[in-house]
Amino acid sequence: MNKISYESFCSNVHVSRETYAKLCVFHETLIKWQNSINLISKDSIKNIWERHFLDSAQLYRFVKDVKGNVFDFGSGAGFPGLILAIMGQKKVHLVESDFKKCAFLTEIAMLTDVQVTIHNCRIEKLSYLSADLITSRALAPLNKLVDYVEIFIKKSPKKTEKTPKLLFLKGKSYKSELLQLIKTKKIDFQEFPSLTDKDGKIIYINNMDMLKV
Repeated sequence: MNKISYESFCSNVHVSRETYAKLCVFHETLIKWQNSINLISKDSIKNIWERHFLDSAQLYRFVKDVKGNVFDFGSGAGFPGLILAIMGQKKVHLVESDFKKCAFLTEIAMLTDVQVTIHNCRIEKLSYLSADLITSRALAPLNKLVDYVEIFIKKSPKKTEKTPKLLFLKGKSYKSELLQLIKTKKIDFQEFPSLTDKDGKIIYINNMDMLKV
């Protein structure tokens, strides 16, 4: 549960000392809340900075130039969406169905003085807003994630609404998930190595022309 040093964290992902201090507040508050609600798995607590903080922070290079809304589907304890907001990403929307987890997200946002929009609802019930990018971590297989995106985009009143970029952290099952996805969907995607999982990948989907809105 011990936090890592600023220098150690920055050896992988650079943040300011002010941002690092906010991440430490996040860490300390999460540990307190973990005693009453299950925010993260017990076996990941000892390695929380790598398994959750660094794992989420490595996505910042993909989103830092996004100017529009960024949606984090199934935010849970705030990974990766709230981490990205703390690192400086604007217009972050956290979508989480569990009320207690939303209360936790609200407290972290307040303690770290970060502006985020929290949607306490199921993804299928989420009201439509224009999205430049949608991200998710440890929520569902790729084909299910794409289904969620399709449901969301089809709510757009504009038939020419652009398809958002998709950014997903996936574990060792990513190959089989991609194979299942491309059987039914036409996608333009890239794979990037993960800093925290030698068997996992960051999947960045640039275009999905199978989305008919």
